[in-house]
Amino acid sequence: MKKWIIVLLLVLGVAYFTKPDDKTCIIEGTRAVWGDLVPDVNDKPAMFEQFMNVISTNVVVKDWVFFKQVRYKVKTEQRTIAFGAFKNVFTTVKPMRTRDVIPKMPGRS
Repeated sequence: MKKWIIVLLLVLGVAYFTKPDDKTCIIEGTRAVWGDLVPDVNDKPAMFEQFMNVISTNVVVKDWVFFKQVRYKVKTEQRTIAFGAFKNVFTTVKPMRTRDVIPKMPGRS
């Protein structure tokens, strides 16, 4: 029994000290929602920065003790899109794809 308590305390301690920062949570939360519509940071850094300046205002990061909750605002509603823990951001939504959002012209394959 004492081993389980020590292991639990160790895991919680590691979780507390390895939470990702807010900037990482905002970037990954935006990517979780917008998918491949987000410009590439290495290829087009100016477009990426402009995109983040506009869209990242909808991302809300709530800091809990052992993890971070990433929420996305849509009008008056907020939905949980990711959780940050152990230096990673784990998404809970399926990202948008370009082929699903941008319609094709009629008569073209």
